Amino acid sequence: MAHLKNKNKKQPRPTTGEVNGRVVARLGPVFTVERLDGGGEVACVARGASKKAVVGDRVRFEEGADTMLASALITAIGPRAGMLVRADALNRRQQVLATHVDHIFIVTAVEPPLRTGLIDRYMVAAHAQSIPASVIFNKTDLVPDAAARAGYVEALSPYPPLGAAVYFTSASSGEGLDALRAALRDQTSIFVGHSGVGKTSLLNALDPGLGARVQALSAASGRGQHTTSASALFKLNGGGEIIDSPGVRGFGLWGIEARQVRDHFAEFIPLQRGCRFADCQHINEPGCAILAALEAKEIAASRHDAYLKIRESLSTPSLGSSHDYFDF
Repeated sequence: MAHLKNKNKKQPRPTTGEVNGRVVARLGPVFTVERLDGGGEVACVARGASKKAVVGDRVRFEEGADTMLASALITAIGPRAGMLVRADALNRRQQVLATHVDHIFIVTAVEPPLRTGLIDRYMVAAHAQSIPASVIFNKTDLVPDAAARAGYVEALSPYPPLGAAVYFTSASSGEGLDALRAALRDQTSIFVGHSGVGKTSLLNALDPGLGARVQALSAASGRGQHTTSASALFKLNGGGEIIDSPGVRGFGLWGIEARQVRDHFAEFIPLQRGCRFADCQHINEPGCAILAALEAKEIAASRHDAYLKIRESLSTPSLGSSHDYFDF
């Protein structure tokens, strides 16, 4: 009987060696990896440290691995660059959201209501990783009148002088889509922002078919067709790639101390060398060049307010959780 048991036991399939690839999607424990040799995509699982692979990672994988969920096994994660990182919900660990990102697009909308505090947090995270950032104000078709639109334009006016372009878009009317397509071309970008800002409909408007693929991925995750619950990379027909990330309630900064926040507000950097004290934190210190610029309206009050709030949240552990930022 023992002999029969061994004879019928499923034998491991022979492996074909390690191949370079890039993670383009993750759904639970299963990674979709694009072969860098042009051989298409392969479903992979991972073990050990390789379980921390995220969309954008360059990985080594072994084909023919004998697993129940996939036909290949990720064995190593390559060097990372262009990382978008955040703190986990308890502010205890780093979460890498995506890697090898060339540009971050922070998507906002009329609904849910515009909250520039989340934009400012993403801007700090982007600056810390030397990743350019832009802002998308979506659902412009829902803006009731010219006066309301002028209010949104004013609220977002601090960002273009910082090098962060603002795109006003509508999936329904088509406003701003051509300019956004041009900005997305020839690079790998990531869409981030609150849940419900219309990222899926925007993707579908930019490139018909992408929205359906995003919904299919979300449906496969069991989380519903209208909420992206898994990150994935999509190629645009007109050039460029977009990583669509799940909507967030807030965004907790990681790896930045309160005293370092000032170094990630781009408008502060050229001015703070004029502060009386080298370690000036731009709160109430005498001889502060930033406060002088604020008084002269050379720095937006909303940005300085955001700086103080971010700094306070990083100084106070109880405020450090990423769940506390929704009302910024």
